[in-house]
Amino acid sequence: MLEKIFKSHKVRAILLFPLYLISKFVKRDANLWLFGPMNNAFLDNAKYLFLHVVQNHPEIKVFMVTQKKELQNDLKRQQLPVLDKWSLKGFYYGLKAGVYIISAYVDDINYWTSAGAIVFNLWHGIPLKTIEFDIKAGPLAKRYRKKSLYNRIFKPYFYRRPDFVLSTSAEVSRLFASAFRVNKSRCVELGYPRTDIFFKNKKQLLNHIEKFESQQLMRWLALAKNYEKVLLYMPTWRDDHSNFVQAAFPDLERLNQTLEQANILLLIKLHPNDVSLRTFEDMSHIKTLPAKIDLYPFLPFTHGLITDYSSVYFDYMLLKKPIIFYPFDLENYLKQREMYFAYHEVVPGPVVKTFDELLDILTNFALLQPDDRYRQLLNRFWQFQDGQSSQRVVDFLKNVVKK
Repeated sequence: MLEKIFKSHKVRAILLFPLYLISKFVKRDANLWLFGPMNNAFLDNAKYLFLHVVQNHPEIKVFMVTQKKELQNDLKRQQLPVLDKWSLKGFYYGLKAGVYIISAYVDDINYWTSAGAIVFNLWHGIPLKTIEFDIKAGPLAKRYRKKSLYNRIFKPYFYRRPDFVLSTSAEVSRLFASAFRVNKSRCVELGYPRTDIFFKNKKQLLNHIEKFESQQLMRWLALAKNYEKVLLYMPTWRDDHSNFVQAAFPDLERLNQTLEQANILLLIKLHPNDVSLRTFEDMSHIKTLPAKIDLYPFLPFTHGLITDYSSVYFDYMLLKKPIIFYPFDLENYLKQREMYFAYHEVVPGPVVKTFDELLDILTNFALLQPDDRYRQLLNRFWQFQDGQSSQRVVDFLKNVVKK
């Protein structure tokens, strides 16, 4: 019932603004932490930090907050604590929680109950492309460069600055301070919880997958055993919605033959909204992965990554495995999106710009190994490389709420 009432941004702002003012003065519980999932999906940093707290910190009461019924039911089946965002219980705990752990925006939980809480932004990756207030061109630039009166009134959560932003190094903190318009001291270099799983042994990984992941992932692991090597192709989202996979792989038969000769399985993972694969049919050595599957527990079982402008490569560096960069449309892409760095200065692997070059490097994939440049960039963007990021975040937040 409440979900229907609050479906409209305008209705929320009109009815809930008084609640926002009240929420500034409610006494908060320092040991009650709420988590906001990324796009209402059990993924990313929020997922892995949440699981760490549930499994290791019984002194902290936690809930994942979502309006998506499917996610609520999935978490309940796993006996994990979850709240319906627009339920009375959701409002109650929203007003009582001392800590809001968000994936991007405070409305991941509930902006209208957040005024008195500590807001900790996990964000969703080291940025190669400009983000938030640093975006100067494209549709999002209007949101941040010229705040509309409509957004200020009805979508104020876009402009609520977090108390803290999770970072991975001093270099990344510099970028986040600019993008989120916060003091650099508010960017805390603790590492990303989602990468902790990279440091687990095979038995721990399989236990995690069996307990928290879909059966689909186990089936992909079984399939991967039939091949000598497993590579992932994970390109970034294209703002123009173009069928860029067809442009990237103009001759799938040749690509499949090249992979077959080396007994390499190429798995393609695209953004959930991407239309590029709607007419794509799997081949013997080229398969498409479900768009909504969480691949992080699967990444340690792979042998290499192919990408273009996706920030996933920063995380993948922690595995110390080869990364191939295939920016076949670099010049055109840079006309649409700005980057924080000169592209070739921050990529830790070979760059190929044509389909033929890609086939050549796949033929010689066994010769690829991380080099000194790879290690230098790894240390530049990751202060910690130990699988303890979740615990560092918990220790940090427990210290903050004591003050």
